[in-house]
Amino acid sequence: MTETSVRRMALRLALAGLILLSAPATAYANLIWPVLFVEMRLLTIPVIAAGLLIESLMLRFGFGMSWLRSVLLAVTANAFSAALGAFLIPLAGIVWEIFPSLLIRPFVRGTFNPITWAGTFALAVAITASLEVLCLRFAFKTPWSRRRWQLWLGANAVTVALACVGLFFGPKDIQGYYPWLFG
Repeated sequence: MTETSVRRMALRLALAGLILLSAPATAYANLIWPVLFVEMRLLTIPVIAAGLLIESLMLRFGFGMSWLRSVLLAVTANAFSAALGAFLIPLAGIVWEIFPSLLIRPFVRGTFNPITWAGTFALAVAITASLEVLCLRFAFKTPWSRRRWQLWLGANAVTVALACVGLFFGPKDIQGYYPWLFG
């Protein structure tokens, strides 16, 4: 690198630093989407425990695996899904608000309408199931068929449904005390 290019880079970094220092210290999140509520519930202990149980049973009886292997694969696939899904599910919610939401806006008002809730449910099921299938198929060489895909999609639909139902029927008074448990 020449001395001129180093000076230019230093000047750009200094300018970027000044811009960052001039930004306000507080951030405002004035937008919220149903997908963020579902994402919070998907990462609560009761939903995780139920999901692991449902998917372990599915691997045991639907796929014919041993108990130890089914539990190991369910935990690993869900850890993979949680790690990537924590970013992909909210990102899918943003994409939903950009495109499909614009198509339904003339017919329904507001962000929290039944169509958006249904879309949120479908996106969460599709993303979690797809991530888990990727993990099971490529990391553990689990063979897949149309029937197995349908079984796995159904298991994920039950888990996401539990998270969604928990939004409406979960405890309201102790959420502030135990957010890690109730989302």
